[in-house]
Amino acid sequence: MRHLIFGRARSTHIQFLRYFFVGGSSAVLDLLTFALIIEYTSIHYLVAALIAYMCGLIWNYVISIIWVFDSRHKRWVEFLMVFLIALGGLFWTELLLWIFVEYVHIIPMIAKIIALWIVLLWNFGMRKVYVFH
Repeated sequence: MRHLIFGRARSTHIQFLRYFFVGGSSAVLDLLTFALIIEYTSIHYLVAALIAYMCGLIWNYVISIIWVFDSRHKRWVEFLMVFLIALGGLFWTELLLWIFVEYVHIIPMIAKIIALWIVLLWNFGMRKVYVFH
């Protein structure tokens, strides 16, 4: 049980469990930021999603490099790769949110939650394959 929390996460199963926890805390930050922006400002929901996604991304990256993945690149290369993958995740977030709100007529908060779960798989898979090991 200790290996779930302490030490290096070498197996993909442990990495995914840790990433799920880190992703969960990132998701809470993302959703809370989104909800606050939507509730207390007149910022468009797609701009709010961009701001919220970036807050969650920064938290996720920092905790992931400390606790989830071992790096196999120089830090600047790793950051660039994570940033490019995050752009893909942001693209999927914005596209899904727009489709769910404009065409499926789901309220933005619920649409954001659905998109977040889909993008979680994208982010983990891309980071696992291309950035970390």
